This record gives sequence, structure tokens and C-alpha cells, in this order.
Amino acid sequence: MSKIRIEAFVSIPPCSGGVAVKRLLSEIEAEYGDQVEIVFLTGPDDPAWEQYAITNAPAMVIGDLVKIVGLAPSKGSLVGALREAGLQ
Repeated sequence: MSKIRIEAFVSIPPCSGGVAVKRLLSEIEAEYGDQVEIVFLTGPDDPAWEQYAITNAPAMVIGDLVKIVGLAPSKGSLVGALREAGLQ
């Protein structure tokens, strides 16, 4: 089974939402590390921001779909989005 890719878009310096996203993704990695691949993208200079038309941070792309923009989700919301992408 391939890992579900989570692309987390955060600003530098991090806003409170970005800090919360990093903390949440640490929890997700601890619980589901064998099933997820987490990549952090900072900037708006990173080309992925333009590719996905991300204009607000924090944001998350799960698989290949933009799922969360402009806020840090609850753990339940994030796990639900991961389950939609195939998390077991």
C-alpha cells in the first residue's frame, strides 16, 4: 500500500495556525507514520503554492486534493480527510 501524501503549507515566520498544524501533524505521524508521508512547504515562493492556488496559510493538500485552507483543522477533521484518501 502506498503512503498518503500530506502537503502542509505554512508561512515563515509561522502563524498560530501553522504552529497548530505542525503539532497536529506530529501526532498524525506518531499514530499513522507507516501510512502517511508529510511534506512541509513554506513560502509563497515554493511553486506548489501556485500549482494548487494556495493563497492562505495554513493549508493542506491530502493526496492530490486541496482539503484545508486558512485554518488548522481538528484532529477528527484531519483523520476524516485522510480516511477519504484511503487511510486504514
